[in-house]
Amino acid sequence: MARTVALVGALHPAARGLALRLEDDPSVERVLGISAQEPPLLGPKFEFVRAAPGTERFADAIAEADTVVLFPQVEEGERDPSLAREVAELTLRAATGASTLVLWSSGVVYGAHPHNPVPIQESQPPRPNDDFAPAGVLADIERAVLDGGQDSGRTVTVLRAGAVWAPSWGTFLGRAMQAPALVGVRGYDPPLQALDPEDATDALVLAIGGGLPGTYNVAPADWVPVRDAARSAGRRRLQLPEPLAFTTAERLRRLGISPATPGELHYHMHPWVLDSSRLRAAGWAPRSGTAEAFAAAARMPSGGVAVGGVRVRRSDIYKGAAAGVAMIATLALVRRQARRGSPRS
Repeated sequence: MARTVALVGALHPAARGLALRLEDDPSVERVLGISAQEPPLLGPKFEFVRAAPGTERFADAIAEADTVVLFPQVEEGERDPSLAREVAELTLRAATGASTLVLWSSGVVYGAHPHNPVPIQESQPPRPNDDFAPAGVLADIERAVLDGGQDSGRTVTVLRAGAVWAPSWGTFLGRAMQAPALVGVRGYDPPLQALDPEDATDALVLAIGGGLPGTYNVAPADWVPVRDAARSAGRRRLQLPEPLAFTTAERLRRLGISPATPGELHYHMHPWVLDSSRLRAAGWAPRSGTAEAFAAAARMPSGGVAVGGVRVRRSDIYKGAAAGVAMIATLALVRRQARRGSPRS
């Protein structure tokens, strides 16, 4: 019987990738993209449903689906985190006819801590860093989804994605890839992973088929040292003193130049690579390793580096971005402007 798949949070890049892939799936008849804003035009199966959370239209659209995929929007500094929790709760309430519910989450819920195991398995409890709000919000949503799935008769799957460095995804790591150097904190050399967006889509396709109850890490089977990651991406590596990195991040956030928080820096200091053996045993086979995914992310076109709400041309950048927020680029531009404005001797 043909299925109707509802994508809650259709503007998420993972939702777009899944919608395009489902165009070729004969078992899927309709793909409902539920969002307050219309995503780019997709395929003939895709039906955009403009609906705000809490409205009757939102609930009715989800009730039509027998498979619901939830993509929380919890980007730091851009959205109210409480709204993402509310959307998850409303989705659970409305998905009365769904036999399968999939949550797209992230490995950031494990937290970035000095003594994290390498790699981290699903049995490791979430320990989000207190100063990185998106991780805490995602951990709360995971608990709500998993608890809501108990005794519901439906299959509930939580997919925890590894590090996605593709700039098109708009993650804090993607912002870091837009800089001409990979920036780290001096004295820290954690292993890094990179998940290719196509492999992320493959995991989602597998999950909506049902039969994957519980939590699964989505990540390549390997990881590399920071210097190897920089080499694969064709980037220099720039290390900042720890006090400078944190104070600059906080200053730029307060000035409204960057949406990021200093909490992002922990993910550039401590290991959070994921063990995906459970998902691979279920049939998922990533096409790209970490080095290949890094290289592909680096090749993605970009019109410049994002500094707050402004895109700065690469030719105007003196040094790279710190923690994916173009901190050093901003400071370099300020210094450059100061030099231009000062009298010459």
